[in-house]
Amino acid sequence: MDVVVALGAAAAGGLLLQYLNVPGGLIIGAMLGAGIATAGAQLDASLPAPLEGAAFIVVGAAIGVLVTRETLGAVKTSLLPGLLAGVLIIVAGIGIAFLLRSLGMAPPSEFLATSPGGLSAIAAIAAEEETGAVEVAIFHLVRVVLVLVSIPVLIQLLTRSSSSPAP
Repeated sequence: MDVVVALGAAAAGGLLLQYLNVPGGLIIGAMLGAGIATAGAQLDASLPAPLEGAAFIVVGAAIGVLVTRETLGAVKTSLLPGLLAGVLIIVAGIGIAFLLRSLGMAPPSEFLATSPGGLSAIAAIAAEEETGAVEVAIFHLVRVVLVLVSIPVLIQLLTRSSSSPAP
């Protein structure tokens, strides 16, 4: 019964944030809804392994179906810059993980927590590996919210300063 309550809270949270047009609202709201329900009501709501496995398959399929012939064609122009950006972000993530470890602040699965990637994909990997999925999800949730809040402001500031006439 606890699993049903947690899934209901997850669905409600996800649908609410999607209705409010929060980017990533379905997954963020589902995490928040389930987390609030399980922590608030002290539920024992571990998902059965077959259901969790099915969820991972659905997340993988949702990402996989985004690959089309057109997106594969775009690889030619974006492969090198994408590789460069990816390597730099991975190196930065490893550096941050080591910094957190040296400060005694490293979460479980510190490299997944500080790695680049989508919230759902990286959290799913951590859950599948049974290594700090909650902490990894929180790290990525904070990162996503920070990006969503700061990038529009930074773009506005940068475009305003670049479009202002030189003295």
